[in-house]
Amino acid sequence: MMTVSDCEIALATTDDIPGIVALQSLNLRSNGGALSIEFSSDWFERVLSEMPIIVARREGRIVGYLVSSPLSAAANMPIIQAKLRAYPGSSNPYNHGPVCIAEDERNRGLISAMFQALRKRLRGREGVAFVRRDNAASLSAHAKLGMRQAAEFTHDGVAYVVVAYIA
Repeated sequence: MMTVSDCEIALATTDDIPGIVALQSLNLRSNGGALSIEFSSDWFERVLSEMPIIVARREGRIVGYLVSSPLSAAANMPIIQAKLRAYPGSSNPYNHGPVCIAEDERNRGLISAMFQALRKRLRGREGVAFVRRDNAASLSAHAKLGMRQAAEFTHDGVAYVVVAYIA
C-alpha cells in the first residue's frame, strides 16, 4: 500500500492546473463526487497568483489539492455569499477549500499533510470552509484537522456546515 510519504506535497504551479481541473471534474457532484462548485482553469490561475494552493503529486500526477483563496475570489457565487452571511470569519479570513483527493488515494493521510503545509504558509489567519451536512466523511476529516463548526446554512435546499480554524 502506498502512503503519504510516497507523495510529493508542494505548492502548486501553473503547470499543475490541468491536473487540478481534471481531478476536480472527476469529483463534482454532477459526476457522483462531493465537490459543490466547479472552478475554471482561469480561476485557479488567478487564485494561485494571490494565495497558496497545495498539491499532492504521485509519480507526477496530481492526486490531491487544497486551495486557499481571498474571500473576494468567489464572492459573486451565491453559495459563498450564503456561507459568509452565516459566518463572515474574523479579521483577515480566507476561503479554505476546495479540497479534493483522488478516490484511490483517500484515507492515506494526504489531507492532513496538505493541511499542515498550508497552515505553515498562513499562520495567524482564519480559514473558513463549508461542507455539505450529509458529507460525513468530509465533516469527520475536517474535525480531525482541528476545524470547529462555526455555523450552518442552507442553500438551494441543501444543508451545509461552516467550519473554521486559525492557521
